[in-house]
Amino acid sequence: MFQTSARLAELKLQHRHNDGSWSPLQPAHHDAAAHDPERDWLNGQRYVCTDCGEEVRITASDRLPANGDTT
Repeated sequence: MFQTSARLAELKLQHRHNDGSWSPLQPAHHDAAAHDPERDWLNGQRYVCTDCGEEVRITASDRLPANGDTT
């Protein structure tokens, strides 16, 4: 499982359409035969707009904190 999935579960993800309306994003579903957990960990988590089908991807930062730096 993607490491930040638990954190994302606590958030309400939405995106804004050109008309100014907001729509919720839900985790993208995939074919079980195509499921590759290791690839998912590397590629992040995909979310799909429930209204328009647009997809977004949430990934971990490439920047790692140095010696406890949390900024």
